Amino acid sequence: MLKKTIFLTFLLAGVILAKEVNAPKPDGGKAGDKENYSMRISEVWTYVTNYGCIGGEGNSGYDGYSWPGGASVNNYYLWLSYFWAGVQFNGEYFVTWHDYVDPEWGPSEDFVTVTGPGKSAYDVLTAFDDFASSNTYNSSGRHLGLKVIMRALSWPHEPFNDFIGHEFYIIYNKAECDLPGGAPDVLDSLMVAWAFDADVCGSDQSDPHIDDLVAFDGWTNGEWANLAFYPSPTDLVTLLPDSFIEQPDGVYDQYVIWGDEPEWEPILDSSLAVDYTRNDTTYKVYIFPRGMSFIYDGDNPGDPGDDTGENGMCAGYIGGAWIYAPPSPSDSIIINGSDTARIIRPWSHQWWNWENDPPTDEDQYKYMLGIHPATAPYRYAPHPFDMGAATFDYRFLISVGPFSIADGETLKFVYIGAVGQGLNGDVDSLWRGNAWVRGLRQDMDWAIKAYYAGSQHSDPLHPSAPDEDQHWKIPIPPPSPELSYRATPNGVQLVWNDEPERTPDPIKARIDFVSYRIYRSVYNPQNWDLIAEFTRDPQTNLIAHTFVDTTAVPGFPYYYVVTAIDEDSLESPKSNYLKDSDGNPISVTMPTREGSLDDVIVVPNPYYGSAPWTATEIADKIEFQNLPPSCDIKIFTMSGDLVRELRHNDGTGSEAWNLLSKNDQKVVSGVYIYKITTPDGEYKVGKFMIIK
Repeated sequence: MLKKTIFLTFLLAGVILAKEVNAPKPDGGKAGDKENYSMRISEVWTYVTNYGCIGGEGNSGYDGYSWPGGASVNNYYLWLSYFWAGVQFNGEYFVTWHDYVDPEWGPSEDFVTVTGPGKSAYDVLTAFDDFASSNTYNSSGRHLGLKVIMRALSWPHEPFNDFIGHEFYIIYNKAECDLPGGAPDVLDSLMVAWAFDADVCGSDQSDPHIDDLVAFDGWTNGEWANLAFYPSPTDLVTLLPDSFIEQPDGVYDQYVIWGDEPEWEPILDSSLAVDYTRNDTTYKVYIFPRGMSFIYDGDNPGDPGDDTGENGMCAGYIGGAWIYAPPSPSDSIIINGSDTARIIRPWSHQWWNWENDPPTDEDQYKYMLGIHPATAPYRYAPHPFDMGAATFDYRFLISVGPFSIADGETLKFVYIGAVGQGLNGDVDSLWRGNAWVRGLRQDMDWAIKAYYAGSQHSDPLHPSAPDEDQHWKIPIPPPSPELSYRATPNGVQLVWNDEPERTPDPIKARIDFVSYRIYRSVYNPQNWDLIAEFTRDPQTNLIAHTFVDTTAVPGFPYYYVVTAIDEDSLESPKSNYLKDSDGNPISVTMPTREGSLDDVIVVPNPYYGSAPWTATEIADKIEFQNLPPSCDIKIFTMSGDLVRELRHNDGTGSEAWNLLSKNDQKVVSGVYIYKITTPDGEYKVGKFMIIK
């Protein structure tokens, strides 16, 4: 069944996605209401909800791990996401999940969502539950009595801006459980999972969902050792924190090397470490499996040629991993004298496609256990090619457990979602101007470093829950000031407030603001150019809060941000450009002045396929700018045939042409001639080029 059909059924059934709240809400939302809370300060734009979903475009234009955030199109990688929790009780299976057809989690009525700076530069703290007394989304007799408190965390700065962290506190309330036969004192077979329905990616205009592939990066219990297409483990590259070398290093590529960056990777017990040499330096390191499921773009067999990665538009890999979970049978335990280490591993990695979404709680629970007939006998389902499948629309599920949870007990988890340039990093020639961008493996490794930053008595081999040690103690830049701007006769005027100057650094517990930087971009809020910087006047200690951009060219859509810099040269997110009530970017344009014939220009020239006029408009049109108040515009082919005639008299200095001929047919590639004639007979002749 096609996703669009499924989603239409979802809407017709009366189950409606909550309205997206794109603007940050420092005071949170009202308890009990279904809400989406936008996260747009990092390179990954998404939203989290109070009903068991952490993002997805959903055929609705929402952010869904959109990467890079602020691109000229919604370059989403995630169609929807689903939190699962399930048990086996009295011979039956019970799974509560978020799904696009039958969502079963509901907002916790006693919890008010809080958004804003917290453990990270921007947190969303919310809760959802499956309580028999209040949750009408699940059926009677199937409520598990679980409440989930979730904190999502994000950062605007390198190298922490390509992942989103999620802490989960799962609480069992026996009084809210209505399983048949009576609620147990202990749920002793609890499995927990995230399912990502990824579509790679939003820039693929030809069915982004049907040419994907899915795999796993971690320990596979020997199940992948002899696979023909995608065996694991392998040692093909030397992975560095921000790049890689195409040569083996004696460590499996699917494993994390912890300790070769001592400032970020503390080791509690060196007796559990091994020697690792790089660049003639030997380090004591831990080596442990990454445990990450991921989806990436493959070749669409329906399109000519190999369109893997969509010519760089969809080169990202989206993945997820549990980096903390309570003790469970899936762990690996190492005993060394008086020290006991615990390596957290997912219990299963599974996948299916849109034609095989698990219809029953039994199917869902068996996927979480890794014993579903569709992927048997694999607990870690191999790459589709090794299972005889082709590129298609896949979902991955990564589970942990089983756990026992008693009435009133709380279990704590940490899950990471991320997008990277391939697995190991690569040059991004499309979105970031040939800059090198980290891969998904590096992003996940940096997420683990971020989680244990500041920890005093824990590390990945001696893991601790979010409240059992210090975590996420990474340097945080100042907040961005509130900004407004508008076009004036003298240029674009910007005005901002002094919030960064009066907000203490959360780690230093004092104000460490230094300066402001002003950036400008054209067409969409990305690829920013620095145009001004302000520091305090050494005599008065004052600093500017206004600026006029006198270099803005009339007729072009501009975006502006003002960032704050601190003593550590950390910079606040470039996110305070103007937005509408739905969070969509708003451009500002200096009016095109009425000009003389000598001033007339054609924009863009040449025209390539389509033109990004603003962050929300990619249109087949060109504009004649700096026109006289009244004139006729005639467009000819090089052979002199009249293509279109336009009459300009609307009092502006510009006139758009939609690239349709006088017969309303799309024009072809080539060089065209224009003739602009004023009422007094003066005229100008020029050329422009269309390339499709």
